[in-house]
Amino acid sequence: MTEAQWMAIQNHDDSYDGQFWYGSINTHTFCRPSCKSRTPERCNILLYSSIEEAKADGKTPCRRCRPDQLDWAGSKKELAQAAAKIIQREYTEKFSLPGIASRLYVNKSYLLRVFRQETGHTLLWYHNHIRCEKAKTLMQDSSLTLTEIAEQIGFTSSAHFSRVFTQMCGISPMLWRKKASQ
Repeated sequence: MTEAQWMAIQNHDDSYDGQFWYGSINTHTFCRPSCKSRTPERCNILLYSSIEEAKADGKTPCRRCRPDQLDWAGSKKELAQAAAKIIQREYTEKFSLPGIASRLYVNKSYLLRVFRQETGHTLLWYHNHIRCEKAKTLMQDSSLTLTEIAEQIGFTSSAHFSRVFTQMCGISPMLWRKKASQ
């Protein structure tokens, strides 16, 4: 094992993923270099140049980093994507952090933290962003009033919709619609 490979394993460096895999003599599993599991002692590590080589040596894939699924982005990214899909599907519903967290079987604080780490935004910001994007489409493609648009995208009042839209887009819905129609 080179010093660079050892440093990649110790630092959980994802730039080495796909270049090599490492197995643990003690646990009989193999991981990506970026795996966040506890790093085994250097003397207990075996290196592999392919997934097949690790499996042939009797090692099983780590359940934390899933080295046998090359397109897997990680459990945190997967959780953030699942939360985003729920919001995209149900953007007209009232935002409920406890509801989303329970559907994903995680603590609401953990969900908030992971979503912010992965996207740079809060779940509520994302919910409002989706609603505002839908509102823009409706304002361009229909003759609905702003109140009707607000109701259609899930706001209970046009004043709240106007406040959120202005905060998110930096312009009032009325002015946005006027500029979009020119």
